Amino acid sequence: MAFSNKETWEKVDESWRKGVEYIYTQLSTIFEEYDVKEIGAVGEDFDPNIHQSIEMVPTDKKEDNHKVSLVIQKGYKLGDRVIRVARVNVFEYNEEIK
Repeated sequence: MAFSNKETWEKVDESWRKGVEYIYTQLSTIFEEYDVKEIGAVGEDFDPNIHQSIEMVPTDKKEDNHKVSLVIQKGYKLGDRVIRVARVNVFEYNEEIK
């Protein structure tokens, strides 16, 4: 999404950009009112109940084993119910990496 790349986002026509930002703000407000929360963050433990692993990423850091390395697509919960799992890449410890 263009929001994630500030340089690209600033090149977009200002009136269009403001319109999209307004819609994003409104959607965020509605999500908050209905207790819809984003799930999936870099560094959290992989949980197959809320994450879908897209790719395993080798790491030499044992403490990063089975932690989310990249969020490809955010997930969402409505209250305690997962309405879309987060699609993520996950670290996998491999002591042979140096």
